[in-house]
Amino acid sequence: MQKANDLKKKRIIAVIGVQRSGTSAITRGLQVLGVNLGNFYGHDIVSPDNEKGFFEDLEISHLDVNMLNSIGYTWDNPTLPIFDDNTKLVLSAFYPIAANIINRRFENTDLFGFKDPHAVKLLPFWNEVFKDAGIEVSYIIACRNPLSVIKSSMHNREGFDSVKGFYIWLGATLASLIHSAGYKRVVVDYDELMKDPGKQLGRIAERLNLNFDADSPEFIEYKESFLSESLRHTSFDINDLAANTEVPPKVVELYILLKRIAMDEISIDSVEAAAKINKIYSWIEELRSTLLHMQAQFDALLYLKKESDKKDAKIVELTRYLAANK
Repeated sequence: MQKANDLKKKRIIAVIGVQRSGTSAITRGLQVLGVNLGNFYGHDIVSPDNEKGFFEDLEISHLDVNMLNSIGYTWDNPTLPIFDDNTKLVLSAFYPIAANIINRRFENTDLFGFKDPHAVKLLPFWNEVFKDAGIEVSYIIACRNPLSVIKSSMHNREGFDSVKGFYIWLGATLASLIHSAGYKRVVVDYDELMKDPGKQLGRIAERLNLNFDADSPEFIEYKESFLSESLRHTSFDINDLAANTEVPPKVVELYILLKRIAMDEISIDSVEAAAKINKIYSWIEELRSTLLHMQAQFDALLYLKKESDKKDAKIVELTRYLAANK
């Protein structure tokens, strides 16, 4: 096994973003750019929401879930973890496991890529792991219209509310932008990827110093076979988002900024972008207590629903038993 000091000059390309934002399609595209995804991802795990596979590193994903749970968070918590001394102390217990995972990922490659939607709320932790291992990390931030994200998946989840979903989108997106600052990064809009995959992979290659050949068999297969319209269940534009009364104005504001960044109208590292991102972040932090209360209410309602469903199932079972034993 390699030691940490042997991992210098190694690179990680991490795809981050909210679930259903195109992270799977982007991660699959990394293979076209010569990035090694290893044999650790769940490409063979499919669902009606993602029939082409999730391309998640399952070991990293399971670790992230455990780390979030250890500090009292789940994927659907609209607030962001506060990385104070207590949080860092709790997460430090997971550090050797994370370091070991990253060490093993580089046993047969110098360029490794992964994605896990849970990682976006834990980037300060992972950034330290990468730094200590001497690994250069670059980030691809997946962007998609929040309406598409909510309608595509979140609203189908048990006990889920679309308004809460918009705040989840807002919090996780802010985390991806704030915690990736200072690193090489690029924002990729999912709809633009579907429209012109060559242009978007070219943008990624240029920004992150990767290789892209538009005539390669790998790209042709990715473009003509993998990126089918069946991947995209919904499509909305900015006007649809702005006209929806359930959408918080700050969600619209942040998405418009992300779209401008993804279209190369403004740099993600510009003073203007940073000012807008920080302003929205300050706004959502002022709502922390309100969002935590909302989360508690949803958790309580979900618990009551599950208990009610259990009782209903028991009644059905007893009714069938009595009917069969008359």
